[in-house]
Amino acid sequence: MGAVTNSNQDDTGAVIDAIATDSISANRPNSRQKPLVGAYVALLLFMFIYCARPEDWIPGLSNAPLAKMTGILALLALVFSLRHFRHGLPREVIYLALLVGQLFLAAVLSPVWRGGAVQTTLDFAKVLVIVIVMVAAVNTLKRLRLLIITQAASAAVIAVVVISKRQLLLGRLEGMLGGNYSNPNDLALAIVISLPLCLALLFLTKSRLWKGAWALSIIAMIYVIFLTGSRGGFLSLVTVAAVCLWEFAIRGRRRYLLVVATLVGMILWQSSSGMLSQRLKGTFDPQEDTASSYASAQERQTLLWRSVEITKEHPLFGIGPGNFPIISGSWHVTHNSFTEMSSEGGVPAFVLYVLIVWCGFKNVKAIKRFLPGHGESILLARVLRASLAGYVVGSLFASEAYQLLPYFLVAYTTTLFRVAKTSASHSHGHKSVSQATAEKEICTNTTESEMLWHASSISGDPGRGQSFEDSLGKSRRTSTTRYGW
Repeated sequence: MGAVTNSNQDDTGAVIDAIATDSISANRPNSRQKPLVGAYVALLLFMFIYCARPEDWIPGLSNAPLAKMTGILALLALVFSLRHFRHGLPREVIYLALLVGQLFLAAVLSPVWRGGAVQTTLDFAKVLVIVIVMVAAVNTLKRLRLLIITQAASAAVIAVVVISKRQLLLGRLEGMLGGNYSNPNDLALAIVISLPLCLALLFLTKSRLWKGAWALSIIAMIYVIFLTGSRGGFLSLVTVAAVCLWEFAIRGRRRYLLVVATLVGMILWQSSSGMLSQRLKGTFDPQEDTASSYASAQERQTLLWRSVEITKEHPLFGIGPGNFPIISGSWHVTHNSFTEMSSEGGVPAFVLYVLIVWCGFKNVKAIKRFLPGHGESILLARVLRASLAGYVVGSLFASEAYQLLPYFLVAYTTTLFRVAKTSASHSHGHKSVSQATAEKEICTNTTESEMLWHASSISGDPGRGQSFEDSLGKSRRTSTTRYGW
C-alpha cells in the first residue's frame, strides 16, 4: 500500500511540475524572435519625410535630396522585411501589386506619352514597397500607434505652417507646399483624413498637456480646411465629422461632443472670411459666382464626362497614368479619383482600386468580430473608418488615386486587423490552457478521493486514509511554494 501511495504522490507532483513549467514557458519571451527594428525605423523616417515634408518649410533643406533618401529608406525597409516575412500577403496587398502591374502595362502601351506614364507609375510603385513593410514590421499595437502619431503630427505641423505663412490667392489659402499639399484641394483632403487620427490620440492620451495639444491641432486643421475654400474638402470634413460623432458622441455616449463640435464649427466658420460659404453658393448659381466657383463646377462636370468617354475608348489599359491632362482639352486632371484610374489605367485598374478601398472597410468591420467591446483597437478601428469614409467622399472631387496616403490608411486597417486577430488568438489560447488546467485538477482530485477510499477500505482504518490525505496536502504545499502559485 505504501508503494501505491508514493506512486500517486509522484504522479501528482509531476502534473504540478508540468503545469508550472508550461506556465513559465508561455510567459517567457522568445529571445530569438526578430522584431524587425531596422525595417520599422526606416518606415518611420520615410513616413516623417513624406507626410511632414520638412524640406518645404525648414530653411536649408530645400536643396537636400530627401526624395532620393525616402526611396533608399523604402528599399532598405523592404530588404529588412523580406528576410523575416512569414505571413501570406493579405488580399489588399495582392490587389495593390496587381494594380501596380496593370499601371505599368498601361504606361508601356500608352497611345499618348509613354515616358511620362512610366515615370508616374514608378513614383506610385513605391507605395507597394511601403505597404509590404507596414504589414511585415508593424506587428504590435504600440508600433501602429507610433506610426499614426507620425502622420497625425505631420498633418498638424503642416496646418500650423500654412496658417503662419497664409498665402492667399483670390481669398483662398494656397497649398504652397509640395506633394500631398500642392494645391488647396489636395491640402484640404490630406488634412481631413488625418483629423480622426488626431481625435483618437486625444482620447488615448492621459496627459492633460497632450490632450490640449491634440485639441488645438484639430482646431487648426479644421480652420485650414475652411480657409482653402475647397468644396470637396468641406464635404469630406462633413462626412468625417458625421462618422466620428456617430461613433463617439452617440454610440459612445459622449453627448458633450455634439455641443463642442457645433460650437467649434460655428466659430471657425465665422472666422474663415466666408470664402467657403461663397464658393458653395456659387457652385449652382452663376449670380453668386465667387473665385470662379460656378465656372469651376461646370468645367469639372465637363472633365468628368470626358474621362468617362476616354474610358469607353480605351477600356483595357487606358491612356497611361498621368496622361489625361494632355488630351483633356484644358490641361486639367479629372478631379475624380475613380475616373482618373479608369481613364488612365483601364477598367481593371478601376476595379482593383475599388477593391483595395473596400478591403479597408472590411478589415475595420472584422476587427469588431475579434475584439468586441471597447479598447484601443476598437477606437482606432472607428477613426480609421471615418478617415476612409472621408477619403471616399473627397476623392469624388479630387484626383488622389496616385497619392500614397489613402493606401496607407488601408495598410493601417490591415495591420490593426492582424494585431486584433493575434490578440484574440492569444486570449482564446489562455482560456484553453486554464480550462485544461481545471480539468487536470478535477481528475487529480477524483483520483485522490478514490485512493483515499481504497486505502480506508483495505486497512479498515479511516485514519490511515486521513494520514495519506495529509501527506498529499503537504506535497501540494511544497509545489505551490516552489512555483509561487
